[in-house]
Amino acid sequence: MNRELIAIMAAPLLAVGAASAVPASARPVGSAQAACTIAKARMSAQSHFPLSRIALCDFIPAADSPRGFYVLALQSTRRCEGICSTNLGWFAVQKSSGRVFDWNVAQWQLGPELRPRP
Repeated sequence: MNRELIAIMAAPLLAVGAASAVPASARPVGSAQAACTIAKARMSAQSHFPLSRIALCDFIPAADSPRGFYVLALQSTRRCEGICSTNLGWFAVQKSSGRVFDWNVAQWQLGPELRPRP
């Protein structure tokens, strides 16, 4: 299945999942860099992963992202020899609210919202 078809099929799911329970502290995100900063902070808080160990964000081009979201992968500062990965996961930041969600790359759809653990 191509990405365009998946995006069309997933649009109703995105609208439903993204519209529920918008926190009062929601703020619009105006740039990819701001989305990167928010995703880093939320992932760090949610998983108790040191913020200093998150190196950068790799973005999916806007043309390939669902409308209203920045989709990105967070990369760690990990250094290794041979075959390894620095990918910490894929995330979607909602432009209208700054909410951060897991992004399911295989299904090309929005996952659950990241919330800090107690």
